Amino acid sequence: MKHPVVWAGRALTVLGLAAVVAAVLHATSYGLLGAIGGFVTATGLALDALLRYWLTDEPRARPTDFTHLADLLRRAHGGRAAWVVGLPDGDDELADSTVDRDARRRGAGIVQLASIDGRAHVTREAEGTFVAVGDFPFGAGVLLADPAAQPALAQAVVADLRRLVAGMRAVGAVERGERAELVAKQLATLAGGAQTLEGVAKAGVELAQQLAQRGAAIVLRGGGPTAAIGPGLQVIAASTAADQRLVGRTVPEGAPAARAVSAAVPVVSHGEEDMFGSALSDRRRQERAGTAFPMMDGHFAIGSLVVTGSPVDPDSPLAEQLRRLVTELGSRLAAARAVHEAEQRAVLDPLTGLRNRRELERQLSRHQRLEGPPAVTLIYLDLDRFKLLNDTLGHAAGDAALRHVAAILQEAIRDTDVAARIGGEEFAVWMPRTPLAQGLEVAERIRHSVEITLWRWDGTPRPFTASCGVAAYPECVRDINNLRSAADAALYRAKQGGRNRVEKAPPAE
Repeated sequence: MKHPVVWAGRALTVLGLAAVVAAVLHATSYGLLGAIGGFVTATGLALDALLRYWLTDEPRARPTDFTHLADLLRRAHGGRAAWVVGLPDGDDELADSTVDRDARRRGAGIVQLASIDGRAHVTREAEGTFVAVGDFPFGAGVLLADPAAQPALAQAVVADLRRLVAGMRAVGAVERGERAELVAKQLATLAGGAQTLEGVAKAGVELAQQLAQRGAAIVLRGGGPTAAIGPGLQVIAASTAADQRLVGRTVPEGAPAARAVSAAVPVVSHGEEDMFGSALSDRRRQERAGTAFPMMDGHFAIGSLVVTGSPVDPDSPLAEQLRRLVTELGSRLAAARAVHEAEQRAVLDPLTGLRNRRELERQLSRHQRLEGPPAVTLIYLDLDRFKLLNDTLGHAAGDAALRHVAAILQEAIRDTDVAARIGGEEFAVWMPRTPLAQGLEVAERIRHSVEITLWRWDGTPRPFTASCGVAAYPECVRDINNLRSAADAALYRAKQGGRNRVEKAPPAE
């Protein structure tokens, strides 16, 4: 005789599936009721067969009824393909022979994305209209034949798919351990194959948010996508439910998120303690309490995943899922960071963190290729008597002075401008879509800031100045290739004219 628990479990499973079928049968749009009835007759998808399947003692694989139900919805709506994800036996698809491999792969990706972000996706492409919904880790989707499917039809399909996904969750097709094993796969899908540091980190925090149903952020050692490479900890990504102002903030060593990295163990904040060490001092500070999970690359902690809100029970299924996630994130972020740092070394000056000459040349070349290029200004800046400073105070002082000027340049320019170190004490500022008059204002502001901003060495104020040469296209040169030589000539005149001044190139003839 079968054990009562076995009977009860199977009965609940049958009831759950019956509820799904009943919900689907209640859909009335686009003749779905008649189509389902015909499909059940044609395929033999009958409940007595399901009963016989489950009410047996013989071990066997689980039925693929959710796949059949998704295919039933596909046929009812005249679709060409159907997908389900999150099943313990793997994801599945059913498609007409007319659906090519790329379309099947794209459809599977859209359904995977829906399973993670929980939103309805309606994507119209040449192959048809992809419709997908999800509730992590489950998802289902249909490819409608019409690339311009009416909104009413798409919404009807969304409603049917939501019932199907709700049934998948109600029946419990994925158990605790199996669900946790999907984390790596879901992360890879959400990242969309992204190998960039920013892409992997963003995928990680969004998946953490889906798992925990609360905000998440990633703190990484070595700086973020827009920061100069350094040893500190920085918030490089925050999920949509987290405080976006955190991105780019430095995390002090004593903060809970930093302690999780240094100790390589999960850390929980106490009371209203800010996980990020009061990175932002405001009334939303209490929203930044939470739990930090260290992310490991081998034996080394490279950062932490912070989940805000009440502490995560270390013995809960959520904690296990988050541990799986940080295990996957550790190796992925380490690899992405290595690529990012290599790319940054190719375009950044290692001393100042500004762009290097090669990157400035690339910007100029790209501008030259534009048809009828817009106005652009180039500023050349050189520190006055820098050799004397180096010889008097030493190279360490000279390096510090160069970093001081680099910080002034970064403060003075817009996000669209490029500040570069192009030689020993020589800098350049590339300002696209900027006329000469505006470029001269920026150059004067930079010169004045260098003169009045206090710089100390060995505790003693050390004043120094800079000279600037400014040239613009098309006011100063007719050929943009001559812009550099015009700016250089203007800088030479500034030096000859007494230093600590701004000179502009003469008008083009």
